[in-house]
Amino acid sequence: MANQKPSNRLSRRGILTGAGAGGVAAVAAAMTTATPAAAAPGDPVLQGADNNAGTESTILRSTSDAATLDVRNTATVAVDATGFDAGVLGYSSNGNGVIGRSDIGYGVIGVAGDLGGIGVVASAPDEYSKTALSVRGQTRFSRSGLATVPAGANSVTVTGLHVYASTRALALAQRSTAVWVKAAVPNPATGELRLHLNAAAPAGGVPIAWWLLEA
Repeated sequence: MANQKPSNRLSRRGILTGAGAGGVAAVAAAMTTATPAAAAPGDPVLQGADNNAGTESTILRSTSDAATLDVRNTATVAVDATGFDAGVLGYSSNGNGVIGRSDIGYGVIGVAGDLGGIGVVASAPDEYSKTALSVRGQTRFSRSGLATVPAGANSVTVTGLHVYASTRALALAQRSTAVWVKAAVPNPATGELRLHLNAAAPAGGVPIAWWLLEA
């Protein structure tokens, strides 16, 4: 039996830290640039001021081929939206509800900040030709990896994992041999994943790709 630790290919802490820093920067910028003057309900929108629409909505309409509203910030966050039910709601009757694009970062980041939270939800009715998630290109999961059962051994243990009672494991050998993966057993008590072969691994060992998911 051999022990292996998964490589950290995507830093969740880095994403959270980056998102937090952006939010703090946006708040700080708003506090330092806003003036005491404020627009009351019914008044025109004032730049550099706190605009209060009261209980009414502010609606912008346009038939232009370009964006109805173009907000730019060359220093930090361009739009900081907060809402009780939704911070941002995007809808299109014949296109894309929300588009996220980035040259060097993440196009879209969803962060779950509390128990029961979900970073991103993709939803569609369980009906023909209605797809909840379509991934075009390579995918990467932080709760996956590759572990090798060395020659002569019949199992390998992956350590340092966050394993819960709801955690399930998938595993598949990455080499064609006479032996095969018999079981993939997550252990919440130890934070480990044990990968078992039906017999001892041949010379050169057997690499096994594994993936943890919640069910």
